Amino acid sequence: MKQHIPPAFINFAAQLKRRRKMLGLSQEALALVADVDRTFVSQIERGIGNPSLLIMTRLAAALEIDLYRLLQPEHISDTDDEFTL
Repeated sequence: MKQHIPPAFINFAAQLKRRRKMLGLSQEALALVADVDRTFVSQIERGIGNPSLLIMTRLAAALEIDLYRLLQPEHISDTDDEFTL
């Protein structure tokens, strides 16, 4: 049975990846600055990690962006199916 992923979570994953790439950061570099494991950054970006509010705040700070901006929708060219478990 597939589990529905809330839109805010999908937005966070997509915006996190977009902002990280825009800043030219690797997942490892972002993880180091945010004090989280690199594999967890990868899981979040792929929609399979479930970050706490604290982790989301650390990631936003590391990306020098307000958390609410990472939760806003953006046009995602790929289907949302990759975020459906």
